[in-house]
Amino acid sequence: MTYIGFDHHKKWTQAAAIDDQAKIIREMRVLNDRNSLKGFLKGLPKPLMGVVEAGPTWGWIYDTLSELGVKMIVANPNAVRAIAEAKIKTDKIDARMLAALLRVGLIPEVYVPSEEIRAQKMLWRERIWLVRMYVRLKNRIHRLLNHYHVEVPEFSDLFGSAGRRFLEELELPDPGNRILKAQLKLLESYRSQIQEVQRWAVQATRNHPYRVYLESLPGFGKVFAPIVALEIDDPKRFANPGKLASYCGLVPSLYSSGGKSWQGGIGREGNHWLKWAFIEAAWAAIRASAYFRVLYQRLRERKTAQVAIVACARRLCEIAYHLMKERRCYQERQVSYG
Repeated sequence: MTYIGFDHHKKWTQAAAIDDQAKIIREMRVLNDRNSLKGFLKGLPKPLMGVVEAGPTWGWIYDTLSELGVKMIVANPNAVRAIAEAKIKTDKIDARMLAALLRVGLIPEVYVPSEEIRAQKMLWRERIWLVRMYVRLKNRIHRLLNHYHVEVPEFSDLFGSAGRRFLEELELPDPGNRILKAQLKLLESYRSQIQEVQRWAVQATRNHPYRVYLESLPGFGKVFAPIVALEIDDPKRFANPGKLASYCGLVPSLYSSGGKSWQGGIGREGNHWLKWAFIEAAWAAIRASAYFRVLYQRLRERKTAQVAIVACARRLCEIAYHLMKERRCYQERQVSYG
């Protein structure tokens, strides 16, 4: 077996290949194109196994090397640093270190979905990004109106049809007027882009096997269901619902010292797409479901609103795990008000 570490960058990759005795066979800096990678692999003893750290651009090199006959693994970069932190850090040392860890089976592996699933996730993540930019732009318009102390009539939605007419007819002192008109044009552009990308995403995931089960969950529907289904992909890779909740970042941290234990917040760890989806769905669930409304109210009696909604999000996550694993739709549990 030949073990290869790839320290991947935007324009080039540092590659190091070692044999079963950890002897370096070949190492060099390779341009990020198919022919250069193919040239590096030429003549290396087979079979070939390679590793690259997860990052913004790992997908291309993973797919390309897999097509060239390398059995690829994606490593968790944070866990790799915890195992093999070094005072001297260079691209050459990183590539050698990855190859060495791969040889002895110490690579903390990251789950890699199929290329089709990754493409579908890209569409839904683009839709999420556009919506976030759309909301930020609406907030900027609110700030602009506040800056000029504009009295806004009571609209159910300032950016609905009636509110939009009000904004289009509004005249502010310059430069506010020019800024408002430009922001309204940009807002319409975002709106149309969101609709178009969502059409693409819905079309791409219309036959996803878990979508229909997750759509039955309170607070979900046609947006959160495919996002959660794609991000989880295969529920069997999690041993139990608690493992999935931990992966989603919905489990509080635990500190223990001197015989005392206490819990902290959920922090920034976990899959932030799933964390966002479950928390947003939980807010909708407490309005749509008697079970989740009572759960939230009971938690709210002794916890803050944020802690209570995260607990509801975790419960949604646990139910989603069972629905996907057992391939069934959600059925509302009878609520006890006592």
